Amino acid sequence: MCHIYLDDIVIWSNSMDEHENNVHAMLQAPWNAQLYVNLDKTHLFCTEINFLGQHISTCGIEVDTKKINHILSWPIPKSATET
Repeated sequence: MCHIYLDDIVIWSNSMDEHENNVHAMLQAPWNAQLYVNLDKTHLFCTEINFLGQHISTCGIEVDTKKINHILSWPIPKSATET
C-alpha cells in the first residue's frame, strides 16, 4: 500500500476507490499522532513519479533519465589525482 523513506510517502493502489481509501488511511495515521502533511510537497493521485532515483509509472519502474544524463556528463579525469 505504501513505501516510506525519511519524510516521503508513496502510496500505490490497484483502483481509484482503493487509492482513495489508502490515501485516507495514510493521512489519518500522522493526523492521529498530531503530525501534519506539507501541502506544498503533496502530490495526490499521480500516475507517475520520480522517487529515490527511479521513475515509477504504470509502465513499471525505470531509472530516472535525469540521473543518467548527469552521470554521463561528468568530466573524465585526466590523471589519478584530478577530481
